[in-house]
Amino acid sequence: MPLLQRAYGRFGLKVRNDRSQTRCHGLEQKGCCRLLFPRVAGGQMEVVTVNISGGIAAGDRIEGDLQCAPHTNLLVTSQAAERIYRARLDDEPAHVNISCHIEDGACLEWLPHGTIFFDGSRLQRKMTVQMADNARFLFLESRFFGRVASGECVEQLSIRDTLSIRRAGRRILVDTLKLESDSVNLLLQNPAVAAGHRAVTTLVLVSADASSRLEPLRHVLAEGECKGFAASAWNGMLIVRGIAQDNWQLEGILQRILPILRDGQPMPTT
Repeated sequence: MPLLQRAYGRFGLKVRNDRSQTRCHGLEQKGCCRLLFPRVAGGQMEVVTVNISGGIAAGDRIEGDLQCAPHTNLLVTSQAAERIYRARLDDEPAHVNISCHIEDGACLEWLPHGTIFFDGSRLQRKMTVQMADNARFLFLESRFFGRVASGECVEQLSIRDTLSIRRAGRRILVDTLKLESDSVNLLLQNPAVAAGHRAVTTLVLVSADASSRLEPLRHVLAEGECKGFAASAWNGMLIVRGIAQDNWQLEGILQRILPILRDGQPMPTT
């Protein structure tokens, strides 16, 4: 098959504490990656990632590096849901690699919009986090298998999606979704997998006070539309997993969950 044009992008951001304000100390933007800095109140810095390619196709490569100096507070979100497009059978998967370093007393919140997987898409994605013992990290990743409102049906996928976290040099979590199937829609119908739901999400909070948020969170999850969610906490870490009918239902549930994990802070501007 003829070679197709591929996208490469890289972003890098270093932040430091300047009189109780988190400020940019180093910025890198290459290829299809851009970072936007909306003005927000308070000491937290908000950053919006933008992929000017409009989506990710097989063979694309995206790299990111985030470095949070001591006592900084950084929120990273995205402009819109990322789209992973159909690949040809012989195409290499798209690769996305993000590395994060969170130093003493710093906080990093990774709260992008979800990822939409189209039929035939191929992706290998990895986020690696190195954090100090007294740092704080909040992670959100939502995955949508086709767009329900558009009547899309996803049958073929190849995904390997990994989150790896080290705290004080010790690995505390490796969470990997590996999905390679030619019958994804049938697989999602399985009651032990997703019971027909097309949106799945994972939330991870690593913080000294993570376990104290479990009971308030479970109180919210006990309500009707949240029955597809569950939460657990151990070793200074809280994990939430959930399924929903579509992205609209999922977003509504997340709007109620995230304030519990973020001390009532407002949602990202995008």
